[in-house]
Amino acid sequence: MAKMIPPVVPADTPGSERRVFEALRDAPHTDDWTVLHSLSFSSGRTGEFGEIDFVVVIQGQGIVCVEVKGGRVTHKDGVWYTRKHNSTASEALKRSPFRQAQDGMWKLKHALVSKFGQGSLEAKCPIGWLAILPDVDCPPITPEFTREEVVDQADMEHDISVKIRSAPSLLHLASRPDLSVPVTGTCKRILSFLRPNFDRIAMASTNSWDTERRIRSLTEEQYEVLDSVADNQICIVKGPAGTGKTNIAIEAARRLSLSGKRVVLVCFNRHLGAWLRKCLDEQGLTAIISGHIHGLLRERIAKSTLTSDLPASGEIEDDELYGRLYYDLGALAIEELNERFDAVIIDETQDFPAPRIADIVQAWTQGVENPRIILFGDFTRQALYGKAGRDLQEVRAVFGGAPVFNLSTNCRNTKRIATQTDLMCGFTGTRISENQVEGVPVEVFYAANKAEVITRLGQIVGALRAAGVRPADVVVLGPRRREHSSIADVTAVGAWRLKDLSSANSDELSYSTIHSFKGLERPIVIVVDAGSGNSEETDSLLYVAMSRARIRLFLVCPEEARQVFDRRLIDGFLAKAATS
Repeated sequence: MAKMIPPVVPADTPGSERRVFEALRDAPHTDDWTVLHSLSFSSGRTGEFGEIDFVVVIQGQGIVCVEVKGGRVTHKDGVWYTRKHNSTASEALKRSPFRQAQDGMWKLKHALVSKFGQGSLEAKCPIGWLAILPDVDCPPITPEFTREEVVDQADMEHDISVKIRSAPSLLHLASRPDLSVPVTGTCKRILSFLRPNFDRIAMASTNSWDTERRIRSLTEEQYEVLDSVADNQICIVKGPAGTGKTNIAIEAARRLSLSGKRVVLVCFNRHLGAWLRKCLDEQGLTAIISGHIHGLLRERIAKSTLTSDLPASGEIEDDELYGRLYYDLGALAIEELNERFDAVIIDETQDFPAPRIADIVQAWTQGVENPRIILFGDFTRQALYGKAGRDLQEVRAVFGGAPVFNLSTNCRNTKRIATQTDLMCGFTGTRISENQVEGVPVEVFYAANKAEVITRLGQIVGALRAAGVRPADVVVLGPRRREHSSIADVTAVGAWRLKDLSSANSDELSYSTIHSFKGLERPIVIVVDAGSGNSEETDSLLYVAMSRARIRLFLVCPEEARQVFDRRLIDGFLAKAATS
């Protein structure tokens, strides 16, 4: 069955239109359909007010705009008339039902181009039209329409989805090389634009959604950086956690790819690499090569004559294998395979040895005319994989004194999460926008032993479940692998099964090390075994963990950390009071 938006028709909907609604809703083999009923267009957007009775979004095929004319239909002396049931008066139409459907199609096309841009996947979505006359037989065929472009009362007795899919205007566009059928991500963005509030559940977690929506709206402000880097062949974008670096990296890759460039988007973290690939696939950006650096280099080495030169993990020291050999063999493999890109985008730059990643960039862009290189990084507290080569000035020197563009406005966390992160981990220079939502307080708990950690974790998860939170929106983070953590023997928490991040399903609670989750985020984060803050390493780990949370943050800390954190919080509040 198709997904209907809204799910039910208003009480004043004419009976003929209601029957069309039910026919579309109940049509078989339409699980990949979303049908919008009564979609209006502002005169400010299209030049005049307009309405499309039904907009049928078909994943993998396109969109069909449907005009419904119920009751009696008459055509006399070039004028079309309709007469509703139980009425003796006919209404003259300004345009025929077919012209109205076509006008709706063009209004929708214009709106998508205006919103997403001429070259976007949304604007390239095929759009067709169809007229439904549910109460009468098809009128005599004229040059204005064909029989296949009409659903009449006889057709209504059968599965009308067949005629929708076979709309001639839609089928004609299937062969157009300049158009692209909509994939999952394209459909989501189109529907989000046309009906942005179509999937909101009225329950306790609604407040969390409202908070997250405001946070995500701020992310768009960070795309202004794209205008600043557009004219630079090589540039660096730096900013603390939560300032939108990864989102901007994706958008930069998207724009470059849509302009015809060959693009590779690289990160250091394996889980982030998988997320990037999924995100790009959902947007239909399959031409962009993406992933974590060691996985990408391993694939290229395996395809080259150098595959036997790469030792297996454990045969040599990890620092030697992952810090040098992968890069050396990878650069040679790229040369051998003659793989080239017009644009190389690096996320998490602070985690790469600068000279090594520069070798890979050089291999990928050798001989390319005017290649684009964009480096994103947080050079404050997110370098968790050693220090050599992670300094901003060293990165600049290796990349020829590349200009640096700054991001400083936190657009991921609520005000309270961002403030608490700075207070507990040491000031990072993040600026919190006045428009940022306040959010609920960060909840900090202390546990003297493993049993208390497990008890507290169960209480937190139980409260989240009662509020309607989904397990997919929550992650438990710790500094150590789960088998070495305080919850090593825990397989379920508050009726949610607990799994490692790589194997957890959407209905299971996931656990990840802080290292493995770097670059990712969740609406709700629970940190266990949080360090005492006595070293730069523990501060960095805690900073990364806390900054992953978008709307709710819980910390379960060892009892011995209480004194350190309490002192930092007090000092921070006193410093704030002194400057206010």
